[in-house]
Amino acid sequence: MNDIVRITELEVHTHIGVPEAERKEAQRLLVSVVLETSTQAAARSDAMEDTINYEAVTKNLQELARTERKTIERFAEDATEMILSEFHPKRVTVTVQKFPLKEAKSVSVTITRP
Repeated sequence: MNDIVRITELEVHTHIGVPEAERKEAQRLLVSVVLETSTQAAARSDAMEDTINYEAVTKNLQELARTERKTIERFAEDATEMILSEFHPKRVTVTVQKFPLKEAKSVSVTITRP
């Protein structure tokens, strides 16, 4: 059975966009993460080392935002790869929202990797 640790709509600012002009100013993204993992050991021990440290995940996502990218797909993939390699969940889902269109609340991409 997989339990879930969830980070919802973490706000980061990054230089992102296909046209160079769009990347000149930092843009706001909202990043949501679903980490599938077992929480049984942490529930028994009440110890941080027995679970995924969501504060560390958050800091690493903020660090990723310091690198310029063209697409939210690349940001989502980079975030997923970082989380899998550093925090070892059984599965991770990352959603990245961007706000480029006046006519839409947001544009987003969601990826899931085992």
